[in-house]
Amino acid sequence: MKIIEWKLIQGNEKISKEPLKLLFSGSQTDFAYIKKLVYKDKCDVVMNGKMPASLFLFIARRNYYNCDLLFFQYKRNSCIDVKSSEYCVPLWVGSTVSLPLVAKNNSSKSDIRLIRKNNLEYRIVDFSESVDDFYYNYWIPTIKIRYPEKNVYRERDTWNKYRCELLVVSDGTSDIAGALIRYDENHPYLWRNGLRYGNMSFCCKGAMAATYYFVSEYLYLKGYKSLYLGLSRAFLSDGVFQYKRKWGGVLKSVNNYAYILRVYCDSRGVKSFLINNSFISIYKGEFVSTLFYDCCNNYNRDDYLYGGVGGVRFIDINNKML
Repeated sequence: MKIIEWKLIQGNEKISKEPLKLLFSGSQTDFAYIKKLVYKDKCDVVMNGKMPASLFLFIARRNYYNCDLLFFQYKRNSCIDVKSSEYCVPLWVGSTVSLPLVAKNNSSKSDIRLIRKNNLEYRIVDFSESVDDFYYNYWIPTIKIRYPEKNVYRERDTWNKYRCELLVVSDGTSDIAGALIRYDENHPYLWRNGLRYGNMSFCCKGAMAATYYFVSEYLYLKGYKSLYLGLSRAFLSDGVFQYKRKWGGVLKSVNNYAYILRVYCDSRGVKSFLINNSFISIYKGEFVSTLFYDCCNNYNRDDYLYGGVGGVRFIDINNKML
């Protein structure tokens, strides 16, 4: 019987500043992500504990702790069922792009202009000789800035288990970014990328965009027709999700874990969170964009029909929410 950890958090919702009480069960990394998504500043863990997953879910669904929202992390191939009043939100969704990479929107076109303006170029370096430099001086500093709660020191040994190539981006004077390309059964994957010393000012030169653009160019010249861009969060406001989308990323995979999202009440804090945090959910076996709206919102359905998404599910925040 699986024992899970859970937390009861109380604070003010990020946008509305209204009180919101959240019941959460999942990993520490995912707790940090959800906490940042829901709350702006200070929030308090007012209760926590451990119990069998089945017992926790039994208690949670009856709202024993008088909460506003539930996020429950579970394995999708387990015996846990998602109720009709709940939402299945993948922890991560995977994106794939077709090659050659084609800039189809103003943002990606602007990135390519920036790359060319700064005369950025790339080269493939010897993996065995350069991988530690990339790991310690590119990837770790960048990740620690973006995700300070992430434990980055465990995975170096796993890099040697895969067939990889290392691409380095230069501005003509010095190296400023790098990308680790992994090959899974001959399918390329832009696995890791980072800025030298975590220097975010290199983004102004187009360095991070160049890792996507040059990896795609390099692989296309080698004869590949697609590139896996990896995982991103399933919330549509997520910066990584939007970044991969602008390059034409199509949702083609999901990892084995998801959240059960359950809404207990229609408080102002809950409404604000749901309206401002649309997400990809799994509904009737396919990806759908899930949007909560009220009379003040004006959504264009086409803006949420991403590649790989089967439809858009609009939910009136004032009707049929619970």
